[in-house]
Amino acid sequence: MKKRIILVAAVIAAFALICSILLGSFVLFAKKRINYEFDEELFMKAKDDKTVYYYANNSVGELSEVYKGVKNEKREWTSFQDVSLNLKLGFLAMEDREFYKHKGVNLKRTAAAMFNYVFKQRPSFGASTITQQVIKNISGDNETSVLRKLKEIFRSLNLERNHSKDDIFELYMNIIPMSGNVYGVGAASEIYFGKEASELTLSEAATIVGITNAPSKYNPYIHPDACIEKRNKVLYAMHSVGSISDREYVDALKAPLVLNKGTGNYGISSWFIETAREEIIADVCSAYDVSEAAAGLLIGGSKVILTMNSDIQSILDEYFSNTDNLSENFLHGLNYSMVVSDPYTGDLLGIVGNAGKKKAERLFNYATSRIVPGSVLKPIALYAPLIEENVIDWSTVFDDSPVEYVNNGKDTVPYPRNSPDVYDGPIDVNEALKKSKNTVAVRLYDILGPRRIFYSLKNSFGLDLVDGIKAQDGKTITDMSCAPLALGQLSFGVSLRKLTEAYGVFPAEGILHYGRSYIAVYDREGRSILNKKISEKRIYSPETSRVMNQLLSSVVSDGTARQIKLKEVVDVAGKTGTSGNDRDRIFIGYTPYITAGIWTGYDRADMPVGYNSPNHLQIWDEVMGKIHDKLFLNGYNEQIRCFNTNNLVVKPYCSKSGMQPKEECEYDEDAKIKFGYFKDGILSEEKCNYH
Repeated sequence: MKKRIILVAAVIAAFALICSILLGSFVLFAKKRINYEFDEELFMKAKDDKTVYYYANNSVGELSEVYKGVKNEKREWTSFQDVSLNLKLGFLAMEDREFYKHKGVNLKRTAAAMFNYVFKQRPSFGASTITQQVIKNISGDNETSVLRKLKEIFRSLNLERNHSKDDIFELYMNIIPMSGNVYGVGAASEIYFGKEASELTLSEAATIVGITNAPSKYNPYIHPDACIEKRNKVLYAMHSVGSISDREYVDALKAPLVLNKGTGNYGISSWFIETAREEIIADVCSAYDVSEAAAGLLIGGSKVILTMNSDIQSILDEYFSNTDNLSENFLHGLNYSMVVSDPYTGDLLGIVGNAGKKKAERLFNYATSRIVPGSVLKPIALYAPLIEENVIDWSTVFDDSPVEYVNNGKDTVPYPRNSPDVYDGPIDVNEALKKSKNTVAVRLYDILGPRRIFYSLKNSFGLDLVDGIKAQDGKTITDMSCAPLALGQLSFGVSLRKLTEAYGVFPAEGILHYGRSYIAVYDREGRSILNKKISEKRIYSPETSRVMNQLLSSVVSDGTARQIKLKEVVDVAGKTGTSGNDRDRIFIGYTPYITAGIWTGYDRADMPVGYNSPNHLQIWDEVMGKIHDKLFLNGYNEQIRCFNTNNLVVKPYCSKSGMQPKEECEYDEDAKIKFGYFKDGILSEEKCNYH
């Protein structure tokens, strides 16, 4: 018996030793993964975070300030001594009653939280001190894991060694979210009550403290009843810890919620600033391996040089904010977006993410969100690659008829269907593209094969295609098939900005310039944070691109985009596209010097645009006309009004065979002698074999 007890004790001791070794190793592992210097930098950055955005003044070549702010938020820094005592007492009562006693971590509550984490006695158990919340807010690290929590503890202890309690408390009160785009107690006091943070009554102070727990839920303008209920809980907490007297407590409970009427807007910025900021944040996260919250603080107080053309952005903002320019269906949910870029640099010049006057920040951006491209995908997925390989040319003839007939459960129907549902028999590449023939697109798809198309779009153009993703119903989602790659019905779509960028490959002589919305970001000392150089890749030969320019010009001259009038003063090329359910209508067009894409559509698939509703081609034409006039007024070279046709030859061909015509072709009433653009030496000298 005695030996058994000794053996059990030895086993327990060994187990305890192993656990302590593992725990110690885990703690050391966590400590080594902490960058205390980075925490210190974020702490200091949070105090001065007004980023200033500049663009290159197009007429004088100097930088001009376009926007000053951070995340386009309402934020007023308030020093610790200028915050009312009631605010401080409210936060302490609700968030951290032992703040001035612990060294960054409340050990008792942390132990209780760990016990609850293991045994799940309560749904949630808040143990974060104000110091820990500061770490979480400046780093953006919200991962639910033991490692993350352990690192947070060590980071909090370190923060308290380097900063006073009042400094930490001050930062906490200035960066805490207060609903919408309002951050910090100073801004909240001004917005909600029209007062300084030092002038708040007890009831008003408790209201602001209550908002922080769930800013959207307790927004006093949107949910006043919930806000008052939460305020009363704050007052109860303050009373229970003795921060306020019985009389103060009762009077504050009875106080009505009287809000400031002048809410105004909080420095609403243009679509361009929002787009650039998102790109900068993503690039900082990638370059420095930090969270979005930390990236936002890292660029605080920085100087950003944008690619924006102020004239173009002003034209877009003015045009799309005036709803008289839009379809009447705009009032019934029809949306618009437009992107303008420089094909020779990839620079974003102007962007609008939605129509109507921009009334808030972080609205849904239809220019950077995914849309179904439809036939807009055909030139880069099918036509240009095959012209590049000399497999097809302008005059290559295909059969415009359904490839097969399939059973849809009710009837046998042709596949693919053209839109409109017209089939012309033998048709050349030029006619097929300008009329957007789906039948020919499927035949081109069969020539190339899905893998070549898929990886060309993904690797060369950077389109985010998918293959082999499992849906909730168990079905596999893939773009490695005919409908996505031949007809542009991508599973998750691609952004208008990305499509506009892709079309820049044609006017830029086959070189794709990847998009950027900013050139550089510098910190307050002038040191480079980010430097986004022009990035390019040759996709096609110059000759292929020149042929494509002429083919896509046919789309505008007498194809699906023939209503565009800008072609009368400058060469215009492009391609229209429609999603399968008719929800999305797109046109990506370009001149020799600028590329622009427009989208119109509905949020819900059950509200199709309809053939008589969209006026996106008219809008593109009007906006680009204004841009063209402005650019040439500012000295653009008149010589770039036409597409380059060097090393191309114009030759006749028979419409029935696509080959050199002979005398018999002229006497066939069903045939035509047509002319097309060809790479020099590509068109066969062989005479028509149809006649």
